[in-house]
Amino acid sequence: MGKIEVRGFASRTVKCDVMKLELDFHAKEDTATEASVKVMHTCEEFLKILKNAGLDISKISIMKDSVVRSTDYRNNGEYDHYQADRVLEINSEYDMKMINTIRSIIDHSQAPVNFHADFRISDRDKISQELLTEALKDAKKQAEMMAEAIDLKVVGLVSADKNPAKSSSGDLWEVLCAELHCEQVERYEYSDELSATSEELSETIYTTWEIA
Repeated sequence: MGKIEVRGFASRTVKCDVMKLELDFHAKEDTATEASVKVMHTCEEFLKILKNAGLDISKISIMKDSVVRSTDYRNNGEYDHYQADRVLEINSEYDMKMINTIRSIIDHSQAPVNFHADFRISDRDKISQELLTEALKDAKKQAEMMAEAIDLKVVGLVSADKNPAKSSSGDLWEVLCAELHCEQVERYEYSDELSATSEELSETIYTTWEIA
């Protein structure tokens, strides 16, 4: 009777299938009213164009809405101003055409709006569990081979410990644009067909097996 320790490993390349898009409208003016009105007007016009382009704006969430007083420091002293921000978020299945539509609207606009997209895997937890199962099978197979080499057999699993999960993030795209007054949306037929980015997911499990 005895024990052997084996590290099992499994990995899988998985395409991101969901995305989060953020639109950050902002303005800096001398008064709170001026900053607020500019952001509100810009956002309203932008949403109108999105709706006319066929996007369901009811699925857009507001993540931040603020008007704050700030101070800049210049060569001739302090300068007080007001910063207004409104951040909208779109959570959706991966849709390259939607991204291109929004990018096209921004490219034809003159509004101060930041845009970025984040891509993720929706069922990461489920895949991690599947990979752990595969890693355990890999560990058992190795343990059986090692036991067989010394004319013994694996008779049971003593322990199995998972290593700390690795953190990962999707690709991030950012582009800065300026003021909005456009009515048309340019089409990008070829990039509409681009697939989502992929992530390499893996799990490692440390096991101890009893042999006899």
